[in-house]
Amino acid sequence: MKNNRKIVVASVSARPFVQAAAAAGYEVIALDAFADRDTGQLASSLYALKYADGTFDAAELEATLKEIALQGPLGLVYGSGFEAQPALLALVEQYMPLIGNSLRVVRNMKRAVTFFALLDVLNIPRPPVGLQQMPDAQLAAASWLTKRNGGSGGTHIRRATADVPLEPGSYYQQEIQGIPVSLLFAADGMNVKEIGFNQQWLAPTALMPYRYGGAVSHAELPQGVRQLLLTAARKLTSAVGLRGLNSIDAIMQGESAWVLELNPRLTATFDLYPAEHGQLFELHMQAAAGSLADWPQLGSRARAHYIVYAPENIKLPESFDWPKWTADIPAIGALIKAGEPVCTVTAEADTAEQAVSLMAERVKVLAKTLI
Repeated sequence: MKNNRKIVVASVSARPFVQAAAAAGYEVIALDAFADRDTGQLASSLYALKYADGTFDAAELEATLKEIALQGPLGLVYGSGFEAQPALLALVEQYMPLIGNSLRVVRNMKRAVTFFALLDVLNIPRPPVGLQQMPDAQLAAASWLTKRNGGSGGTHIRRATADVPLEPGSYYQQEIQGIPVSLLFAADGMNVKEIGFNQQWLAPTALMPYRYGGAVSHAELPQGVRQLLLTAARKLTSAVGLRGLNSIDAIMQGESAWVLELNPRLTATFDLYPAEHGQLFELHMQAAAGSLADWPQLGSRARAHYIVYAPENIKLPESFDWPKWTADIPAIGALIKAGEPVCTVTAEADTAEQAVSLMAERVKVLAKTLI
């Protein structure tokens, strides 16, 4: 198995990671929820997994892992789809090595009671949270959100109201008005290196006011905010031994910021740093193994992406010519239900502002021709 380059990549939307792994010379077996056309073209084989309530179906995942294990892959690299049910990572380990943070780290960092207590111990600023049902008067005194432990993509976030009780596995977080930002970083269990700072935006609906809409790399953030995020990454890595690529999400207000969550896995902003020859994926592999020695050349150009959601049920035309700046392309003639992602629009430019402007123009073009 000395020259084994076969690897499993699993995520709700695995395309960015599959693309990078293939560029790095791996033979990729992809597991995701959408089975998009470009993911299938990049992977040696593609399995579409059932996905609901923030997690994969355990029985289907196990059957798939059992089949794949016969091929002797190096291990499984994971993105979203596991935090809501971390036991799925234990399932993975029954069949192949887990590449990235351990089950223990993921479970602890995605449980509000553990994570926010750790932030307080480490003196990392965060919004006020509530772990139990709040009195009506307290809910009325400020704007509160409810979030689900292990939720991702913002689709689980709701505005808290007195007439809706807090669900099991959820918590309150006080809403802070500001700009969503994040730090993508690599960690080797002790040390941290920044990959890039990002500005994010939302694609809100009445029911999902914090649904993820996209992000841009190389965002011009105040130095104080950058330092706060880097310090938080260092403290968290030292405390729990983070490995591989991780990201911290925060809300920024002027020169101040509050940490919202840690994503101890590959995230969507990975797609904003297309290193040559898949070096960013290779960095994840090496950092997960405990080394930050080989640092890739990431370039300075800003890259933006925007998730296009269907405003209503739409059936894609079979002959549609997808622009080269689109990704995550659905199957020919697919029926996209209202609220589901249609594709991703990308743009690249010298600055973050220019990349966002170009991206917005392309979104308008696509909307006229497709939606």
